[in-house]
Amino acid sequence: MKNLIILLLVFCVQMGADGQSIDPELRLKLQGKTKFQDIKSTVWSHLTGKLALLNETDTLERKAIMRQMKRWNREFWINEYYTNANGEVEPQSKVITNALNHRKKEEQKSGSGSRTQVEGWVQNGPISTNFGLVYGEGVGRIDRLAFHPTQPNVLFAGSPHGGLFKTTNSGEEWFPISEYVASLGVSGIAVHPVNPDTIYVLSGDGDSSDDGLVNSYNYRSQCNGVYKSTNGGMTWRKLSEFPGVADTVLYRGRNLIIDPTNPLILYAATSLGLFRTNNGGLSWINVVPGVNIWDVKIKPGNSNYVYCVGNNFFRRSVDGGLSFTPIFIEHLDPATRISMAVTPANPSKIALLAGKNTNPNSLVGVFISTDSGSNFDRTYYDNSDNLFFNYIDLNVTNNQIDYDNVIAISPVNENIILAGGLCLWRSEDGGYDWSQETAYWATSDGLHEYIHPDQHSLMYHPINNKLYVANDGGVYVSDNNGDDFEFMQTGLSVTQFYHFEEENDEDDSWGGAQDIGILVRLNYNEFTVDRGGDGYDIMTDHVSRCSDGNSENVFCTVNESIYTDGFALGGYIDISVPNNTNFFGNLAMHPENCDIIYVGYTSHVWKGLLTMAGVIWEPLGRPGNWSICAGKNNPDRLYSAGTNGVGTGLWRTDDGGDIWTQINSNLLSLNYDSAKITDIEIDRFNDDHVYISCAGTIPNSKVYESTNAGAVWTNISFNLPNVPVFCLLRDPSGGLYAGTSIGVYYKRAGIDYWEPFYNELPPVPVTQIVFEEEESIFVHCSTFGRGLWRTLKYSSDCAENLNLTGNPVGRKYFEVSNNINSNQNIQGPGTHIILSAGNKITLTEGMNVKEKAVFKAYVQPCGGEVDLSVQTSTDESKSRPELIQKKD
Repeated sequence: MKNLIILLLVFCVQMGADGQSIDPELRLKLQGKTKFQDIKSTVWSHLTGKLALLNETDTLERKAIMRQMKRWNREFWINEYYTNANGEVEPQSKVITNALNHRKKEEQKSGSGSRTQVEGWVQNGPISTNFGLVYGEGVGRIDRLAFHPTQPNVLFAGSPHGGLFKTTNSGEEWFPISEYVASLGVSGIAVHPVNPDTIYVLSGDGDSSDDGLVNSYNYRSQCNGVYKSTNGGMTWRKLSEFPGVADTVLYRGRNLIIDPTNPLILYAATSLGLFRTNNGGLSWINVVPGVNIWDVKIKPGNSNYVYCVGNNFFRRSVDGGLSFTPIFIEHLDPATRISMAVTPANPSKIALLAGKNTNPNSLVGVFISTDSGSNFDRTYYDNSDNLFFNYIDLNVTNNQIDYDNVIAISPVNENIILAGGLCLWRSEDGGYDWSQETAYWATSDGLHEYIHPDQHSLMYHPINNKLYVANDGGVYVSDNNGDDFEFMQTGLSVTQFYHFEEENDEDDSWGGAQDIGILVRLNYNEFTVDRGGDGYDIMTDHVSRCSDGNSENVFCTVNESIYTDGFALGGYIDISVPNNTNFFGNLAMHPENCDIIYVGYTSHVWKGLLTMAGVIWEPLGRPGNWSICAGKNNPDRLYSAGTNGVGTGLWRTDDGGDIWTQINSNLLSLNYDSAKITDIEIDRFNDDHVYISCAGTIPNSKVYESTNAGAVWTNISFNLPNVPVFCLLRDPSGGLYAGTSIGVYYKRAGIDYWEPFYNELPPVPVTQIVFEEEESIFVHCSTFGRGLWRTLKYSSDCAENLNLTGNPVGRKYFEVSNNINSNQNIQGPGTHIILSAGNKITLTEGMNVKEKAVFKAYVQPCGGEVDLSVQTSTDESKSRPELIQKKD
């Protein structure tokens, strides 16, 4: 009850801070609600009710409401994985941090159960995408950028779910440098101006307001404080927590800056206020408490002047950030988010772009100050062309101002200002007249440069004056103030996949990804964006799924729609369920007739029959918005799981959908608490043998098994960590893979233990695990934030030889029957590498163990005992070739 009281208090406070962006009617309906399903049903009922009031001519209003539904659907999807026993959403960052801390303790224990696979996971794309003539390009969302103080080729890019990336060649290639930070979201980056190996990161997702409910209901990636690296990102440690922040206080990071004249001073803009440190993060004070702060800037050349902006206000400090004074700006009050820019071309100039989350006009205006914030003039009005919109080709409106809102001033010409939301606009007269510079659609008029929509960061490089922009597709750069852009994507493996498939007849890969749409890779070539939007599920008619399949038909769900590119009529066409407003349908296919498909929504499981005239849809009853699975041996069997406010649970039909049997009653006595059933996996040789995985934060309620079609269940969660399980995959030997929010685990048949299977895999949600084909030696997985990965299938046999290279971090165990050769540069604190070989271990030239790292080597038969504790470590770096030989 104590936690609930605190959450309700946070709700009341944050509605005042962030609540101006919410529809007042919806705000009233949500008062007092804390349970996930109550919130979801209230929001969905409100938005579908608004749709029902529109007539066919209200196309712009309809699109605006559907965009709201899309944003809410994203948050509902991820947060349903983190509900507790009371049905309330737990903070994701806290759940993951606790689980990783527990994992470290487990890895320190002795015994074979702590050993991961010998071969680590390797990145399998997308690290770049080809330009699609219809849907453009994109690898995933980047929110924040930062620059090296002296080397113009070195940049940093932060993703809300994929961590921090670095480039040393101006963005031509990127690589991750925060693989093992507990919270992989980045909402701010600050680089030390004198010692650039010191980097600070403000964690979480900073570019989402979600209609004012973020802080109350944990939607999106919450802030987990500031992290610091002193070795260029090799290792990280969390700094002291902000004052007043406890485990039950939920907040959002917005931005982080460092004082260029005194690098011990940093400012962190958050939804709880503006925090300042004067000792490099050892302690913080809240200098602007109780309000949401979107951004903070320091006046160029004078660190006594510090500016910050909130939802609808501007504040200024003239004493180095110790105190702030509100500055009244006429006409600014309707705003719900403000972005801010300063420039060394005129240090006294400030530009503000203000927007509001209302239709039809979300623009409040552009406001300019030329006296360091004492006074502002509105240079661009709310009755002008909307800078948050797209007017090229097909118009696109934008009322998601709290999501994409950017502005920047040229460092050499104060009259050149760029700003925008969906696209970028430019002014060359100081903010009075504006023209759209980039196109929303890849099929634009040819006169405007295309960059991926939804802009999150817009910054001029302080050394070479190039313009960099981060958006939902990645990072772009322009050397002519936005006339032309180059996509700097290679290596930015930040794609947030919901589902994917290795199409095993023709070596093709397909995936549904947030912000990007449907990505396809043909014959192991680069990925191409095949459909835009939020791609979700993907399904091909290969023979492993359908006995008469030929790998010609591809089906996908994008937003609220269903598409196919191999239909009898030809082309890529919309085959959606009529009048559907449910998002993210789960797909399945009849095992013997590829012309019969199923889609699971909140309302129903639908059966679709493909004909020459189109698709005939039939509702089968029972929700399938959590998961559906078609039988392998019984063509009329279908399993579904979901909730729709009327019924919640797990069902089975054996007659094609006429009669359904609820099969989750036995689960209630096995620690199952009605949390989301995330996946249904069937033994391909026996439809009665079925597994389910579960979301939620209830310990020992993760994976269940039934051998009689769900009549009786057995809890096989065993030692799985207390995090959501996103997916399952059964291999031919009877073993089971489980994809969790911190990696992959494997359980051998007949063994009551889950073995870690996450070598080299960053701790991000694993959303799907697949084989290319059951005879293949590889297993693949998709992640929500770090793209696709591949490794060798699990094997209980000990490998013979192994060569190790690279710069490992984290805790890893490698075991072979014969020889190990290593020239690894083993990183510092937190890195723990153990080698075990049957014959010899050779440490070749270049092998290095940095200070405070742990390195142990054993020459012994496979399965021998090792000490996995971390009580010993090197006190100084060691670098020398060495042979560790088996003794006779």
